[in-house]
Amino acid sequence: MIKSGQADVKIVLLAGSDEHQFITAFFNLFRTARLYDPNNNVYLNQSSRFYDIFRRLADRTGEVPVKIIEGRVLVGDRLVRFDNDGLIGATYVIDSWRLLGIGGVILGKNLDNRQLDKFIYLVAKANIRESNNEIVAQRLVELGISGVTLLGLEKREDAQPFLPEDKKRQLRQAARMTFFRSISTVEDILAKARESREIDVAKARRVVHTLIDQLAEDESYLLQLTALRDFDEYTYVHSTNICVYSLTMGIRLGLDRQRLAQLGFSALFHDLGKIRLPGDLIRKPEVFDEHDWIQMQRHPELGVKTIFRNMELNEFAARAAIVAYQHHINEDFTGYPSLRHKRPLNLFSKIIAIADTFDAMASGRVYMKRPIPHDEILRKMMYQMSVKFDAFLLKLFVNIVGMYPPGSLVLLTSNELALVSQTNYRNPQKPKVRIIGDESGPFQKFIDIDLADPANAHRRIDKIVDPHKYNIDTRAIILIDD
Repeated sequence: MIKSGQADVKIVLLAGSDEHQFITAFFNLFRTARLYDPNNNVYLNQSSRFYDIFRRLADRTGEVPVKIIEGRVLVGDRLVRFDNDGLIGATYVIDSWRLLGIGGVILGKNLDNRQLDKFIYLVAKANIRESNNEIVAQRLVELGISGVTLLGLEKREDAQPFLPEDKKRQLRQAARMTFFRSISTVEDILAKARESREIDVAKARRVVHTLIDQLAEDESYLLQLTALRDFDEYTYVHSTNICVYSLTMGIRLGLDRQRLAQLGFSALFHDLGKIRLPGDLIRKPEVFDEHDWIQMQRHPELGVKTIFRNMELNEFAARAAIVAYQHHINEDFTGYPSLRHKRPLNLFSKIIAIADTFDAMASGRVYMKRPIPHDEILRKMMYQMSVKFDAFLLKLFVNIVGMYPPGSLVLLTSNELALVSQTNYRNPQKPKVRIIGDESGPFQKFIDIDLADPANAHRRIDKIVDPHKYNIDTRAIILIDD
């Protein structure tokens, strides 16, 4: 059975309440089920603990609804607030449910522990490419799980496919204006910092809030603009790109606006220390030698010093300093600078490290002297996942940029060339694309299609291709105002 997922938010849950203990244990149980068999003692102990919490809550309230609305978690009519660690665990489950089309569940008072375990493993092990909420609901009936009711995803009336063309055009124009204004602002701020003048924190925060608003409206256009890397001063666009990527991840994680603002602010200034390095080193076209690397590895510490010297000390500056220092320290504590005492890395640092690595490898600047195809970058990053990156956050990032990130030029099996315009989170192999030409040459009018549409079943992506090979200016195509 599937119901609507609408709810009214009344109270924010505090840690320690029955509802908070319930949802934390519930989401942990899903994660454990992905790692262990149902007869494993680790799972059995967690399941028993959760069921005791559930029974205590159900005896008081009757049924226990869990609802996901716009990435936020509600138990009954109460909104749950997580700390950073709990947020990562919650987002893992939220993202999995969303891919299955599940917007929440209602656990009935008659739910026993056998039904609970069947339900947990049914959802935790579901194949997202072959299952949806209706299939899962049917399996609930077949397995005799009467104590669980699935909730459908909340429908957004402003979803992209239903926007009129003039509204889409307005969004594209607003995204371009926001993106280039951000680059200009970063340039101005870093120029003042280079002269040891006070950094205009208020101006930087306004830029971040504008980006948050734009991403909340529609993230696809800004993500597409991150493919524009042909700039004389790459540092400015790199900082803006990292801000866009990081804020998108933060929104998916359900961070509130205050923490999103701090995350975006930290992203803008993660490489601030590079302004204290010789310009010739930053712009050096050859591969770095050992002396170059020794100099480059100073920039995290130089960034911290510059932040404390050129900014008023507050929570934004403190978080930016932590990120500036940590964003090249790997998950296994290799990287630089070396730590005398190993302690957990900050969530913002982990997010920005992933965005920074992807953009640097895609650009062919500073660390990598040639750009690497997006699919190859993601394979390299996934291969290094257990050493360099937080595994969950990296998977979230890959889910955002997709197998074929926005702005990628692809060759279709129909021998058409297309530019990826928007990822498809449910089917990453079938994004939305803009067909720009075929073997006969470029089209006078481009064609926007959704590869997931059955009408385009004869079209699939064959491979990502190098725009220079076909003498195609992807920048002009992305910026075209049709």
